[in-house]
Amino acid sequence: MRPGRWAQQVLPPPLYEWLQRVSGRSMRFSGPYRDWPEALRQAGGYDDEAILRRVRAATLEVIAGRAAYERDSVAFIQPAMPMTVLAVLLRHVLQNPGPLRVIDLGGSLGSLYRHCRPYLPPLQGLRWHVVEQAAFVAAGRAEFTTDELDFHGSIDALPADSTPSFLLVSGVLQYLERPMEQFEAWARSSAATLFIDRLTLSTLDVDTFCVQHAPKFIVQSSYACRVLSRRRLLEALAPHWRLAGEHDCPRDGRWTVKGGPEFGFQGLLFDRTR
Repeated sequence: MRPGRWAQQVLPPPLYEWLQRVSGRSMRFSGPYRDWPEALRQAGGYDDEAILRRVRAATLEVIAGRAAYERDSVAFIQPAMPMTVLAVLLRHVLQNPGPLRVIDLGGSLGSLYRHCRPYLPPLQGLRWHVVEQAAFVAAGRAEFTTDELDFHGSIDALPADSTPSFLLVSGVLQYLERPMEQFEAWARSSAATLFIDRLTLSTLDVDTFCVQHAPKFIVQSSYACRVLSRRRLLEALAPHWRLAGEHDCPRDGRWTVKGGPEFGFQGLLFDRTR
């Protein structure tokens, strides 16, 4: 058994989490900062070429069968079912007859598609549209497009004959400069279900700004991060979406920025109202 696995099993969770953080094997947050531009000046950014190289390498390990799945540019050897995403996908399939067509906003090189696909039943007409930054779109189109998986630079750039029914936004909204500007494109889409997962949320009435630092063993990188106000987010989505369920993301943990908010990562499931 690896030392890290042994420690996780025998140590109390708070002590294990503390050791992970002080050893650099966990992400950390700095701040808070006055606004998004200030947080951005303190960060490296998600367009770091090293991140794309690591994601590509890990994705190739999965495709070659040497890893079970890739998450945040790390290739994991042991299979682990993405239970929450699978549950909401299957709920959607049962409630919405017809082909499953997913918009995966910030879906990297198809991370969640490959993680979920082995556990989904045969689905006639499945299409998984990843919407990403230009560098990821170029890499995806060059090496990773399949009959079910493709890559686009925006929701509006999807093929005219595409009718996506499920909008997946996992671990991405908090890293956008103006996240709520995305909501108009979401409303224009044909999606009946919206699932926002791994989102940094607080109980404050205003958003706050910090910098998220990647674990040192993954890559020396950091990026501006917004801790969204849960109340403001729900109010902004209310014209088109009804909250159907929510859950905590314990794997991502809870955090406190010195002088700033306490927050956690959460998932929110919505059904379209109009």
